[in-house]
Amino acid sequence: MYKTLLSGLLLLCSLFSSVLQAQIPVKASVFFETDRSELTAEAQKVLDELAPVLLQAADYQVELEAFTDDRGTHTYNRQLAADRAASVQAYLEQKGLTTQKSSITNWGEKKARNTTDSGRRQDRRVDVLVHTYRLDDLTALRERLSANTDQIFPVQLHQELTITAAKGTMVLVPANAFVFEDGTEPTGLVQMTIHEAYDPLDFIAHHLTTTSGGQILQTGGMVSITAQSEGKPLRLADGMALTVAMPDGGNFDPQMELFYAQSAADGGVDWKPAGQKFRRTLKPARAELVIDPELSRRLAAIKVPEYPRPALPVFKGQMPPEPQMPRVPYKPRAPQKPQWESVQKMFAGGAEASRLSKKKLKKAEAYYQEAQLRYVRDSAKYVQLLERYHQNIAGYEKAKIRYAEEHKRWENELATRVAAILEYLKELKIHFYSKSLAKAIKIRAKTIRDYGTYSDLYWQVEELATHHTQKMMLGEGLEGTMTLSSYGENNLFGSIIGTKVIDHYKGYHKICSSALRDMLTTDSSNWVMRSIFASTGIRAISDSLQTELKERNLMNAQDPATQRAILNSYVATVSQLGWINCDRFYSNPAEKMQVVVPEAEETTMYAVCSDINAMLPFHRSGDGYVASGLPKGQKITVVAIKVEDGMARFAKKDMRVGERAPSLAFQTMPLKELKAELKKLNI
Repeated sequence: MYKTLLSGLLLLCSLFSSVLQAQIPVKASVFFETDRSELTAEAQKVLDELAPVLLQAADYQVELEAFTDDRGTHTYNRQLAADRAASVQAYLEQKGLTTQKSSITNWGEKKARNTTDSGRRQDRRVDVLVHTYRLDDLTALRERLSANTDQIFPVQLHQELTITAAKGTMVLVPANAFVFEDGTEPTGLVQMTIHEAYDPLDFIAHHLTTTSGGQILQTGGMVSITAQSEGKPLRLADGMALTVAMPDGGNFDPQMELFYAQSAADGGVDWKPAGQKFRRTLKPARAELVIDPELSRRLAAIKVPEYPRPALPVFKGQMPPEPQMPRVPYKPRAPQKPQWESVQKMFAGGAEASRLSKKKLKKAEAYYQEAQLRYVRDSAKYVQLLERYHQNIAGYEKAKIRYAEEHKRWENELATRVAAILEYLKELKIHFYSKSLAKAIKIRAKTIRDYGTYSDLYWQVEELATHHTQKMMLGEGLEGTMTLSSYGENNLFGSIIGTKVIDHYKGYHKICSSALRDMLTTDSSNWVMRSIFASTGIRAISDSLQTELKERNLMNAQDPATQRAILNSYVATVSQLGWINCDRFYSNPAEKMQVVVPEAEETTMYAVCSDINAMLPFHRSGDGYVASGLPKGQKITVVAIKVEDGMARFAKKDMRVGERAPSLAFQTMPLKELKAELKKLNI
């Protein structure tokens, strides 16, 4: 059975709908120190001023362009520019912004235009271009809420396949299932699109509610299935049907029926029963084994060889500070010889120099004589400074050679220490695993008569051993140290290397990455742990139990489909494409009532009934909105959304049917906050 992986098949949709109106973009530049990618206080202040602009927008997009000055190699500058852009992106993320809405262009030194110190500072920057967008109406809002929810799966027309969507919906597609509207068969690749709606956010995004002809439905979820080829829609061929399995959350209700969607007057849907109950034909009766108590005693008696605990690596103190690059000597500037013509213009004050008064001419001559004396004096001093500069340059070149040698030795020492720590962690993990495996086997020996243990003994023991290993590493303060993101976050690295080196040496993570790669290239820890596990004989016992279970399951299977899948789902045969619903009619003998909410402006309003898995629409009536057919005393949450001044506004209120509906207090929210509020709703 072919199972399509969702992560590789999502369709890249356009980022912003045409119904979103772009506002004037905002541009800012963030500057960096030489050879640094950390944000300065001034840079953080610039981003602090940008963040509210984004957070208060209905939606947004951020473009980052990263630059360096003209010094350094191309490869180095590309990495430096990337690090600077990453610093800006990470800081904006800390402010609550979404990194998926930012793009990065890395220019490196390609656009460096300056060779002076002040000019180079302008080249060391990241330009931030912010596009903010406003919503036109509720249609635009729903389009943004449902953006990027398409799940696209390629279908080979003449092959049967099973598709599993993101939230657990399974669709069994028979071969040759689709045709064009005129009945002709497509020749190209078929693309099937699935939308899943299992919570109020999904319902609101796709304009769905749970009513059929005005009656309340209790829903188990909704799914939309469509198909196209060559840009044209497809339908199911005559006599063809899809088998759709929707997760039941472990609570199968035999009264659940299949409903198909029909368009309602308000643009939503009205559900029509298909006359088909959901079933569980893909799940066979579970075969169980009678376990001999001797197996428990046999497991408990297994001896696991204990791997010795390694000794801590020993070094003389922590790492010394990183050697510092010598400073480039300052080159003296030659004095400028005074020019009589320039002096005259200076004293003329904008007038013709030839018309200087005797008094101004006398002052100009005195100034010129003093400037001449200064020039002679500075010229002699310049010769001395220039000679000293050339001497310093010679010393600087020698110092650079010494620095390179010292820095190489220092980095080699750092790499040696990191490698020693990683080797110690690897050996320690094996030691803990051997102890954890012995404990896990004894625990599983006590529960071997439980189906959950004997049906998958190998992974039950392995998972428990791994869990106890992680706990033991955590108890030593070392959990997660074998990942790059955790270097320096524990006392082991800090005690051997030193927090100053970890926090301030920018090449630290690169050395750690290299050491980790080298270790993984020759890493034998997994082989050692597998050997320890193999010595227990658990695999053979587990395989024997699974073989017996498989034979019994095949004996219980009633049709070929049950041999291919064991599901915990609502299953139905679907004969038309579009939205389907897993529902049952809600029956409550209580008096039915209306709920009237006063609201003059256009809005979308729902009654969310979390305890009966239902969500009803409100309809416009006079100066308010009305929801009908609700049982008296029923707990509901009134949810309302509208668009005002290009922004979404949200309100909700808990109440009981029969109480006087309160006025709603709307709050303006960007889409991110609105989604967060809608995710809090449950049915």
